[in-house]
Amino acid sequence: MPTASITHGDDLDGLTCGALLIHLFDAVVTPANYDDLGEALAGIGKDVDKLYITDLNLREALIPYIEVITTHASVTIIDHHPMDANLAKRLRDLGVEIVHDTRDCAAALVYDHFKDKLEIDAARLAAYAAVSDMFEDGPVASRLMDGMDRKFVHHEALMLSAALGSNQSTSFKARLFRELSNYAYPHRIRGVVKASVDQLEKIVRIKETIKGRARVLGRLAVMECGDDSSTGEVANIIMDTMLVPVGMCWKDQGEMVNISLRGERRLPEHLGDIVSRLSAKYGGFGGGHARASGAKIPKEKLDAFIGDIVKALNGPLASASTSLSS
Repeated sequence: MPTASITHGDDLDGLTCGALLIHLFDAVVTPANYDDLGEALAGIGKDVDKLYITDLNLREALIPYIEVITTHASVTIIDHHPMDANLAKRLRDLGVEIVHDTRDCAAALVYDHFKDKLEIDAARLAAYAAVSDMFEDGPVASRLMDGMDRKFVHHEALMLSAALGSNQSTSFKARLFRELSNYAYPHRIRGVVKASVDQLEKIVRIKETIKGRARVLGRLAVMECGDDSSTGEVANIIMDTMLVPVGMCWKDQGEMVNISLRGERRLPEHLGDIVSRLSAKYGGFGGGHARASGAKIPKEKLDAFIGDIVKALNGPLASASTSLSS
């Protein structure tokens, strides 16, 4: 009976989780994001007897899918996003195993959970994910990094992360899954070096346009994403270019908008908590980490959502209420 994995397919942490599970169990991996997670769960057939869900934060609306899957398969969630206690209890009541720690990236948790079955090279993969996801100070990742050539790990990790930012195609992700599951060095994987350089040039081009498009509201800078770039990468570039603690970017998706926020390294606020609360308030969903979060909300609520983000970050400064979505 096959083992399946549904993992976050948009970043290196999720892809590394999938690669480790391929190496361990020859898992059939489905890369997913929060827009198509329900579809991915619905696609788990009755021939599957083990399912691993990694680097994806489940929400209440997805419980019915899990209920169906647990009738024929064991389900293990390995994740590092903040998890609602009531949701975790419901999942455990269904027999779901939860491996969870917000202090490390998901790939480090996968590595740590299965370390007795993994070779030493697997630690290098987990370290790549930790660097890319900015979790290298986590208890697992820091222990791994202490014994490694940090410059080499950083170089390989950031090259691979940039390449994935440049090329999100299904075929490229399939190549990364295959090569990383065999512990390939990123710079030796066909297409990685070129794609990483392409991504650096793309970032520079975006930076050159941001000052004329982004709006600064105290500690926050906001901008609509008008091209095929991910909102997360643009939010990071906004923060960097405008020298503000938090960058925010949104993309029009018809009736809904997709939103990402990125914060500086020592940001005192927890962006995931803020976004989780506000997205629910405005009829959407969202959440994430302390310095990286995302949400999906109805488009007509965008201005109010931004106003509340401004209040959360700036306090009394939040009286700026100019329409930003028009």
